Amino acid sequence: MLMMLNLIVGTVSKHLRDRRGVVSVEWIILAIVIMVAIVAAFAPALRTALTTGVTAVSNALTAQSGAAGS
Repeated sequence: MLMMLNLIVGTVSKHLRDRRGVVSVEWIILAIVIMVAIVAAFAPALRTALTTGVTAVSNALTAQSGAAGS
């Protein structure tokens, strides 16, 4: 029983000292912050481009339906 307890404590303490996962999480957080900054910087231009594109498609569909109806 004592051997099993020592094995469990040893395994848990080894995993608690392992810092590799912490570094990965830090890189993921840094990547998310950079992505949010990029999206925030280009959001107005992206919104304008999407609005222009949707309006152009809508106008083309309206023109086609009007031409087909006459």
